[in-house]
Amino acid sequence: MKFFASAIAVAFAQLAVAAPAAVELQARADALGPFSSTWGFSGNNYPMVFVHGLTGWGEKPILGLVNYFGGVGGNLVKVVANKGYKTFQPAIGPLSSNWERACELYAQLKGTKVDYGIAHAKKFGHNRFGRDYTGKGLLPNWGVGKTNKVHFVAHSMGPQTVQLLVSLLNFGNAEELAAAQGAGVPASPLFYTNKTASDFVSGVFSLAGVLQGTPAVELSAGMPDFVGSLMKVLLGVSNFMDITAVGLWDFQLDHWPELSPKSGEKFTDYITRITNSAWAKGKSNAYYDLSLTGTRDPAQPPSAAQPGVYYFSIPCSSTFKVGEIYVADLDTNLSLIQGANMLGKINNSTLLGNDSPLWRDNDGQVSVISSSSDAKGFISWPFDIRSGSAVPPKTKPVTGKYQNVGTQDFDHLAINGVADLLAIPRLTSLYTNVAKVLYSLPA
Repeated sequence: MKFFASAIAVAFAQLAVAAPAAVELQARADALGPFSSTWGFSGNNYPMVFVHGLTGWGEKPILGLVNYFGGVGGNLVKVVANKGYKTFQPAIGPLSSNWERACELYAQLKGTKVDYGIAHAKKFGHNRFGRDYTGKGLLPNWGVGKTNKVHFVAHSMGPQTVQLLVSLLNFGNAEELAAAQGAGVPASPLFYTNKTASDFVSGVFSLAGVLQGTPAVELSAGMPDFVGSLMKVLLGVSNFMDITAVGLWDFQLDHWPELSPKSGEKFTDYITRITNSAWAKGKSNAYYDLSLTGTRDPAQPPSAAQPGVYYFSIPCSSTFKVGEIYVADLDTNLSLIQGANMLGKINNSTLLGNDSPLWRDNDGQVSVISSSSDAKGFISWPFDIRSGSAVPPKTKPVTGKYQNVGTQDFDHLAINGVADLLAIPRLTSLYTNVAKVLYSLPA
């Protein structure tokens, strides 16, 4: 199966449309009223950090054209920002493990050098330090004084990364502290065990998140299949381009010296080399972390919804039931149809035991059961989140557990609009309501 091989192929064929004009800040404040007043909350003004998933990118559009959130049709992050909300959209390793991505996200927000930890670096054979964001932090005072918090809005692998980051903010990592102490050097503050996640994070919104892993990984032919196929679709002429001149993807694999592009190396040659490397076959990459095997690996660092932080999920489905299986909807992105149908009939007792039928409803890449919550389950929190005049649920949201707003009929690439010309009109209300919910939480 071609895993996640398509977002841009469709988008390249589409034409750009204009994003909505900015509106007054007061409009945002007025819109929050019904939400915060319904729940008896004070509301807040914390910024939202948008986190991309596998093979994703940050604020800078691919080729100056394709936005991760919005595709060629516009930029959904800017649409939300134009309504008065504070937004950031950092770029983290698109193929890296959740641990590495969490460390990179922390460093970019705080403004420090990326520290992957002595123990982790030794275990997997890479450099301890990555890029240096000292003096360049997006939110240098993040977590200071219990009033400098953020919200996370994340898609696909993004919610997995955020969930691990919040867990590290709550518990730290004793193994990394011991390794630093043994080496006689300071550890990253991310690994300190005297923190509280709720001092850093208010709310998390998961969009088609791979919260419990996806069997699509086990059904694929390996990393060379899904990554190589994606890149070849993106750049059919890339054999004639030098990797340093392409200017498309920044894989942020600097801490793996053997994975750096070589002088004169062609783009597709580079992709072939890294996806067939020992790193690609190991356990410190996105491919392993997204798998059911990786998600359930007891050696993985603990990751779950944390007390004091509000969690919300939007699971997606682009399949319908036929007898005992699920098949792709007619409007499913062409590149996701095969994956939707394969997941829709999965019957793998080794991976899922007797639970295979529960994993069949899916969005083309992720099963609904996985994008609904972590393994602790969810609270049903039905909400017409796509409506421009949405009425907030009367039930007050709680911390420490996912509130599931209800399954939406999007495929995995439609919920972030990367392959949809009509992303802006289709998704503006949804993203605005996500912002309203998060900004209505207690300060």
